[in-house]
Amino acid sequence: MRLGAHSVTGWPATLLSLLAGATLVLAFAPFDHYLLAPLSLALWFALLRGAGPRHALRHGYAFGLGLFGAGANWIFNSLLIFGEAPLVVATLITALFVLYLALYPALLAWIAARLFGRARLLSWLLALAGGFVLLEALRGWFLSGFPWLLIGHTLLDSPARGWLPVAGEAGAGLVVALAAVALVLLGARRFVAGLVLLAMLLASSAGNALWNGLQPAPSALRVAIVQGNIEQSRKWADDGIDYALSLYSGLSREAGDVDLLVWPETAIPAFYFEVYEPLEVLSLDLEAWGTELVTGIFDYDPATRAMYNSIRHIPSGATYDKRQLVPFGEFLPFRDRVAWLDRLLDIPMSDLTPGTGSGRVAMAGLVAGLSVCYEAAYSRRIRAALPEAGFLLNVSNDAWFGDTLAPHQHLQIARVRALEMGRPLIRATNTGVSALIDADGRLTARAGLFTREVLTGEIQPRQGYTPAARFGPWPALLVALLLVLPAGRARRGRAA
Repeated sequence: MRLGAHSVTGWPATLLSLLAGATLVLAFAPFDHYLLAPLSLALWFALLRGAGPRHALRHGYAFGLGLFGAGANWIFNSLLIFGEAPLVVATLITALFVLYLALYPALLAWIAARLFGRARLLSWLLALAGGFVLLEALRGWFLSGFPWLLIGHTLLDSPARGWLPVAGEAGAGLVVALAAVALVLLGARRFVAGLVLLAMLLASSAGNALWNGLQPAPSALRVAIVQGNIEQSRKWADDGIDYALSLYSGLSREAGDVDLLVWPETAIPAFYFEVYEPLEVLSLDLEAWGTELVTGIFDYDPATRAMYNSIRHIPSGATYDKRQLVPFGEFLPFRDRVAWLDRLLDIPMSDLTPGTGSGRVAMAGLVAGLSVCYEAAYSRRIRAALPEAGFLLNVSNDAWFGDTLAPHQHLQIARVRALEMGRPLIRATNTGVSALIDADGRLTARAGLFTREVLTGEIQPRQGYTPAARFGPWPALLVALLLVLPAGRARRGRAA
């Protein structure tokens, strides 16, 4: 008998799907109720069982609207307050963004009903779990990707966090989805299958917790992060460059005895060639104390007229140019067709060129793996710097997010990256949340949100590869695909 035969159907099921998606947001930062991730998914999976393709599509779309409408609505704040878009335009873009993202769970629900609906319950649920992870991977890649609110990230502060360095965010996501499968099986009174699956997940999670395959570098690194907390409107004022230089230089001279001093993304709202003299003077003064200065700053190539969002190691002049640009924020996709949108938004430096390379830059006697802002969400970008990089460094300008969920979600993503790669991570932001994160993804020092401060501490660089860093998401995605295939073969068979 189908699970859905005695469950909620029709529009009540759609509303419950919406609620399940919105509740899932509570499993992410800053709430971190990680148990709600498998519970929310289990509710949605149960609602989908027995639904026809049309109803399943509606339930899936509602789930997506709940998840992304509640968890990613901060884009409205970025567009309205900092992009200075008209209210109607900011609302329209945000709505279209959420409507687009909701297509992914809607597509999964439709496929589950249309192609796999006649499979037995266990095969159908396993296909749903595998399909969920596969479509998350697609969402993180297609059209530049949006690898945000990935369910594997909810394991970060859970007892099953060991899956992140072993199987990566995709493998961790599959564990959450399989836990949801176990809960649905138990709810359907398939106690043996549900308990066996749950026991397997618990046992393997306990085994992963024992893994520790990385070696610490010979010495720790003393680090200071300057969080200037300059408002965007003040930053881009006529005297914004001089104001930022004075503020950051003054705070830097108070940082004390450190090996590395880090300024955030575009700390100074200028091209490097416009401010190189005061930066190099400050760098020389800091070097006399044994401190190397690293800053996020815009760069310009006069030969090609290309503009870059960069990180510059001032003593050596080594530069990293951001590779993964933010659509509509740092470049305009399909510019010839949506030029009108560019005229409605007032976002400084929004016509940038993507950089190339691995992100590796030598500093403080070690190799760092560098990333700028949103790049921390792209595991493949960070992984490219390993194994040479002994630590990771990310600069960000989370002022765009304002006082929303996004700064907390972004910090969670950075912590996931540190644990997944087995490397400590220095995170320098303009307005918060700056942090020092150890190789286990735990915060060792943290600044406030919208505070002006100098954050100091130590990080312990690491050597070697985690399995997730060595193999990437491919083993987990292969397992997810293998979970889908049996349901596809059984779609013409007898229903459970």
